[in-house]
Amino acid sequence: MKAFTGVSRLVLLGFFGSHIIFTLCLDCQAVLPESLFPQALIDLGKYEVETFNDPLMGNARNLLWFQSMVCLELLFQLPYFFAALYYIGDASATSYPDGFRAACIAYGAHTSTTLIPILSTFWAADYNGTTQERVSLTAMYFPYLAIPAWLLWTAATDSSGAKTGQKSD
Repeated sequence: MKAFTGVSRLVLLGFFGSHIIFTLCLDCQAVLPESLFPQALIDLGKYEVETFNDPLMGNARNLLWFQSMVCLELLFQLPYFFAALYYIGDASATSYPDGFRAACIAYGAHTSTTLIPILSTFWAADYNGTTQERVSLTAMYFPYLAIPAWLLWTAATDSSGAKTGQKSD
């Protein structure tokens, strides 16, 4: 797979770097005991819920389907974030190994798929948020659909190894 360069590379580095922070500081509060988190992070989570009226993070302990997605994020996505930073962070790389390309496809497909029920929740008839809250939540969560879907498309359609008839390292 051809290496990311320029703005694409910087966007992905920022996305995965920030996603590690958000996963560890906020998202995992949905499934791990509150006693594991400093009060400042608990307060930050409560602030996000109150500010945006987030029906998922605000009710995560009662939503098994959402908790299962957060568990997948911790078990599958979080290790991938570190691998992505490792490979994409190498500014001298001209290509990535086939294994990383496969991981990008798996990550992109998995994450894009999980975001559909999440985003749908904000627009469901039983969510009592205002239009502004729905739009704000959608805008806040949308990059977690768009960037993985773009990464999936990029990795799945990359034919740089096929053009030369050689496999990437």
